[in-house]
Amino acid sequence: FGRHHPALLVNFRSASTTLTPQTDAIALWDILKREITGIQLLWETVESLYFKAAGRGLATLAQDVPLFYRLAQTALMESLLMRTSRLMDPAVSGRGQGARNNLSLNRLTDVCGETATDVAAVRVVWDGSNLKNVRDKYLSHNDLARLLSEPHALNVPLDESDVKAMRELVAGLREFRRTVHSKLCMGVSFSDEGSSLQVRHEVDVLDRSLLAGELFFKLLPEHEALQRVWRDADLNTGEEK
Repeated sequence: FGRHHPALLVNFRSASTTLTPQTDAIALWDILKREITGIQLLWETVESLYFKAAGRGLATLAQDVPLFYRLAQTALMESLLMRTSRLMDPAVSGRGQGARNNLSLNRLTDVCGETATDVAAVRVVWDGSNLKNVRDKYLSHNDLARLLSEPHALNVPLDESDVKAMRELVAGLREFRRTVHSKLCMGVSFSDEGSSLQVRHEVDVLDRSLLAGELFFKLLPEHEALQRVWRDADLNTGEEK
């Protein structure tokens, strides 16, 4: 991680667990960075697939397999919501011998007080949104009163304000990662653009592949050579099964 300020290497302890000297702010930050990167990748995927103007290939996917298309959206959004909400958990859950340390922003503040203002900036977005209510009502447990009064659905209901809040929260976490990285890993540069570009590239590849498939099937009835290729591919697939 390069050079770092000695004052930032504060060992953290809970009421029930004494941690080793190696478990310090830098070690915790290494895990948190990876968790934030995972959130960034999930959001880039969701936004590219569902919240931006779809390319012709992806538009075809939504038309041809609408159930799969929406189930994938639900799975991605649920994972995204749960991952972000866990970062907002308290530093410790439970009491006494049952207390457990959490990987959360509050834990980082306990370890390194210099990050408190950075954590507070992220929490402003979280606390000002409806995302915690969505997590509590739809993801953390099955709210029986809600299920008895509302039609059952697989998807998590999100309105435009929730999507906007998620976009702002992910942007806030990325800024948080940049600012805290500069404090804990002084002299070591950091850039997260590569991860975002990779997701956008792969979504573009998917869009073009789907478009190519659509064009192939439009041309198939008119070209004998394409028909032979398709029959051969279909036969080979059957042999593999």
